[in-house]
Amino acid sequence: MFVKRFLLVLVAVALLTLPVLAQDDADEAVAPPTLLTDPFLQLPTEDGVHVVWFTEWEGSDHVVTYGPDLDMTADASSMQLSRTAEDAQSWVGEQNGDGSIYNGYTPREIWRHEAYVEGLEQGVRVPYFVTSIAPDGTELVSDTYTLQPLPAPGQGLSILLTSDHQLKAMTPANLEMVERVAGEGGIDAVFYPGDLQNIPDRASEWFDDNRGWAFFPGLQGNGGYVFEATREEDGITFNTTRTYVGGEIIQHAPLFPSVGNHETMGRFNPGNSLGAQYNDPQPRAVAEARYEEIADLVNPTGDPAIREQWILDNSHNFITYQELFTLPDDSPGGEGYWALEYGDVYIISLYSTRIWRTPALGDNARGKYRERLADLNTPDNWGYGDFIFEDLQEGSVQYEWLVEQLNSDAFQNARYKVVLMHQGPHGLGDNVNPTFAHPVQVIDYDEEGRIEAVRYEYPIEDDILFRDLVPLFNEYGVNLVHNGHSHVWWRLQNEAGVNFLETSNVGINYGCYLPGYRDRGNVPNDPRYNADNYVAAGDPHGLEPIFPSIFSPMQDADGNDLPCIASNEMTVFSLFDTETGIISSYVFDMTDPQSEPVLFDQFNILGSE
Repeated sequence: MFVKRFLLVLVAVALLTLPVLAQDDADEAVAPPTLLTDPFLQLPTEDGVHVVWFTEWEGSDHVVTYGPDLDMTADASSMQLSRTAEDAQSWVGEQNGDGSIYNGYTPREIWRHEAYVEGLEQGVRVPYFVTSIAPDGTELVSDTYTLQPLPAPGQGLSILLTSDHQLKAMTPANLEMVERVAGEGGIDAVFYPGDLQNIPDRASEWFDDNRGWAFFPGLQGNGGYVFEATREEDGITFNTTRTYVGGEIIQHAPLFPSVGNHETMGRFNPGNSLGAQYNDPQPRAVAEARYEEIADLVNPTGDPAIREQWILDNSHNFITYQELFTLPDDSPGGEGYWALEYGDVYIISLYSTRIWRTPALGDNARGKYRERLADLNTPDNWGYGDFIFEDLQEGSVQYEWLVEQLNSDAFQNARYKVVLMHQGPHGLGDNVNPTFAHPVQVIDYDEEGRIEAVRYEYPIEDDILFRDLVPLFNEYGVNLVHNGHSHVWWRLQNEAGVNFLETSNVGINYGCYLPGYRDRGNVPNDPRYNADNYVAAGDPHGLEPIFPSIFSPMQDADGNDLPCIASNEMTVFSLFDTETGIISSYVFDMTDPQSEPVLFDQFNILGSE
């Protein structure tokens, strides 16, 4: 099995050199070249900022033109992404998830161009555009947008708080409403704690999914989702069709993402579909142990680079995410976790995520709570439950790095102290259960000593985020923990004054769970499991939800207000105003396309409830 997996990796390397399948060579020959994305902004400095854009060809002479008079230029460097591909489940071009063009794993050529523009003045926006020369000599020029360097302390900013776009249908409408409220170029940064799309190595989900939901088009106003709504008013039925294109946001505002489970691919095997690879991660420690067994075969010279690549390919990775974005990389985890002072905000972004697996308990479930019955004696097929990708518990490398950041003068002196993390320590959604503990493997044996079941428990007292991180947040005065993962809007505050906010009811929601309202369906209702570890409703650690300060958009069946938004008809976003410290949340009713986004909640992250 180990040798077979290694040979698959060698096959993968060969496959990566193959050309992309074309639907029709004649069509490809006459199709005019285009930029795959508009330019967008990354990692500003005190006098500059990085500008990035993508094409489907290497091209030449990639240049940013910028400045008050558009008389300055900066040349871009280019690189080809190494893992982007399509398969039968891709919705791209004329293919609608039916394998009509890509009938198997097919690498797709995507080129990234990045230029660093400098000589900028803090607090001053200047225009810019990008130019690329296509292979046929065509000069392609983007529209003109604005950029600025790192904001100075005291500079008022409007920051979009969002997450979990994840190829969900309402996302283009959500982002279009962001631009409507903030105005074109009115957003100064995007704080985004994970799950940017669905399958991270599927190129079309980033760039050109034909349903109009892809990641970059939505954040650049280039989407095209057609929404059909039916509503009743005064006994009259109204049918409305509207196309939502997203918002022109990241052309003007740097994007600051965190790694979520949907940025993390599993074991690399081009013989499988992209979805199968995504759903097949294993813990790094398991891959390291397997590597030692076959090191002489796969790496006879002991090359550290070969060892690292083998372990990544046989455990999990976020290679595509790293290649797409430019983020601070000076932590031990590189771009996996990072910190940055952005105007009056000190941001700490953590790698706080794990694989999501089904809560099903059936014999065919490789899930949160058990391995498949057929796999009991083949550990190579085990999923190891909802295992954590990068440890955060006390004593871990990431934990110690976090303590260093909290103790830094920059953090201590910042007006606003913000932590981004995909999964947070509190919440009202479904994905806070089971809590963020390392899975404890339990092997049940029958009377003959044969394996009867391989199960996983998640002791609630071992929730790393609550046990180890919340005390740090309390001690060091974190103002806001912004997380995602459950596709719902809620906010909480603990006794130390730390605010917890999830504003991820962007596309499609996964429910809000409150005592007397709705129970989670992902609790293992089986007497073999310790029921005390699993919380069916409410915050698992007992925080009471805070009702929206203006009005509650959602009610229960009896008309009582709810403190959360979990809806497939309403989409939500939040804006953080650093001049006032106020976070304002807006809701847009998709069933009434003629309506406007409505402010329903405001709170000051420096204040107290």
